[in-house]
Amino acid sequence: MRLLERRLSTAIPVDQPLVLVSQVQRSGGTLLSQLFDGHPQLHAHPYELKLGKPKEVWPRLDLGGGPETWWKTLYEFDVRRLFDQGYEKYSAGGASETFPFLLPLQFQRRLFLRLAEQRAIRSERDVLDVYFTSYFNAWLDNQNLYAGPKRAITGFTPRLVADRAQVDAFFAAYPDGRLVSLVREPSSWLASALRHHPEGYADIDEALGVWRASTNAALEARSQLGDRVFVCTYERLVQSTGDVMRELALLIGIDFLPTLLEPTFNGMPIRADSAFEIVEHGVVTSPLDRAATLAPEVRLHVDEQLGALYASVG
Repeated sequence: MRLLERRLSTAIPVDQPLVLVSQVQRSGGTLLSQLFDGHPQLHAHPYELKLGKPKEVWPRLDLGGGPETWWKTLYEFDVRRLFDQGYEKYSAGGASETFPFLLPLQFQRRLFLRLAEQRAIRSERDVLDVYFTSYFNAWLDNQNLYAGPKRAITGFTPRLVADRAQVDAFFAAYPDGRLVSLVREPSSWLASALRHHPEGYADIDEALGVWRASTNAALEARSQLGDRVFVCTYERLVQSTGDVMRELALLIGIDFLPTLLEPTFNGMPIRADSAFEIVEHGVVTSPLDRAATLAPEVRLHVDEQLGALYASVG
């Protein structure tokens, strides 16, 4: 109880615009979120942001429901597991890294309920501000909480971009927000997806349909929503990290700092989230060669189906 009262009295408000990274899985979303991780002007959510249930659905909040209802809608299932086990990054070679994640879920819940009672709630954004304030302040070893001043929140939610209704719901809550979508070369993406989840992507044409839907949706959103949407290839992010992160810094309104070039978890260097063996830290280029693991006829088929769409990303 004393910890709760102390945290309430010293809580850092987290009410900045949300920069949401979203695209089909295995396309670099984790990398981008970890490049944002150490920037002192950002509240960076440290793994997949799962506000919706399922996660790719933007949460709908009943403003008449009250704090307990809002909490049940928004709380993230993974928090308890990560508190107990740490954030573990596996490697195909058998090695892994485990990082402490000291965010007690019940402490966050109590903090959320108290903060919600203290604030006049008039909009969905008000509830989300309370949620993110409870999240980042309940995260006891958050290395970046007191740096700042903050200008944005960053988070990564796979697949949300593919459903325009979810994109519109996000921007309804965050009209000042930004949507960032990465597009990975389709053969390279397919090789990674098959290695990571072979059963889920066993039907090649169905898998390519998922990639196509995500890419078309991102390009359509960029065309219609202008500079609120940033679309970039994964390959450009990896090969020209400095250029891409400078563009994103300008878009978000943060200073370009060296921290944007180093993937970290809570300030600690972390290896790539890869279905293949990775031993070094930092931004690595080996994922660019994954297409070579596919049979030549599969690569030809992918290029025939999706090559022109990928080239249009620019």
